[in-house]
Amino acid sequence: MHLGRCLAFALAVPALGCTGAVSDPGAAGDAETARTTSAVVIVERNVDASGASRVETSARFVRAAASLSMHEALRAVGAAIDLPPAGSCASIAALAGGASQAGAVPVIDLVDVGAVTLETSGGETRLVPRQLPDVTDVVSGVVYARAAEPALLPSGARYVLHVSGGPEVEPFEVTATAPADPSDVHFGGEDASGVPVTATTPVDVAWTPGAADDTIYVDVQPAAFRCTVQDTAGVTGVAGESAHATLPASLVDEAGTFVVHRVHREGMAARGLEGGELRFDFSRSVSYARR
Repeated sequence: MHLGRCLAFALAVPALGCTGAVSDPGAAGDAETARTTSAVVIVERNVDASGASRVETSARFVRAAASLSMHEALRAVGAAIDLPPAGSCASIAALAGGASQAGAVPVIDLVDVGAVTLETSGGETRLVPRQLPDVTDVVSGVVYARAAEPALLPSGARYVLHVSGGPEVEPFEVTATAPADPSDVHFGGEDASGVPVTATTPVDVAWTPGAADDTIYVDVQPAAFRCTVQDTAGVTGVAGESAHATLPASLVDEAGTFVVHRVHREGMAARGLEGGELRFDFSRSVSYARR
């Protein structure tokens, strides 16, 4: 597969927005040693090709050099999403490695912020703190995680994030509405057995335009390519009508899987945080095969 493959869309979409950069707090002292804290809380729901559901959530409060952007700090702990520009595809390996620069590996602290819980109509889910072994002298501290029953972390529901706070981050609360599962995103010819593909015909993708700040992307396996579609109401289609895109036939093999994601982000703010987001990443997997 070649990096030059691109996603041909039936309509134009605007460029995907970037997460904010961590700025120098302007405090006295050496700018190289100044440190700031960024945060990400992630709720992931996946429905696999067999219809089985998996739901989990995680949280990281990342303290790093102020010279790193929030995205760079989250990437250092494996918590960033690397996406190609809206309307294009790229190798997942290239996306992960392309932003890496030669030089010193940043030293990362994962800050303890007390209790972290998510409250929904299904009940309250408390994330479990775990001490990360500092085996490399690069990343150490507390990471929060929890697998849960799907009913506890539903799609299309109101969430309240509660953080009790710690020595470096004050208590705070964030309210957000999760997006729908991407059950409305369909591939051409899809049925109960999967998606039929050919070596020459692009694969049609259709979805219902939704929230302006939601993003849809597709991972194509085993080719390991990622294609971004931004789901922007009023741009991607007429209300009530489906929007369409196509995946190039050159990305598909004899058999494999399309994993379509719908991502929604809400910002978070608290004293002690330079930036942060509550991120919902809901996905479903669909098998494909040449027929």
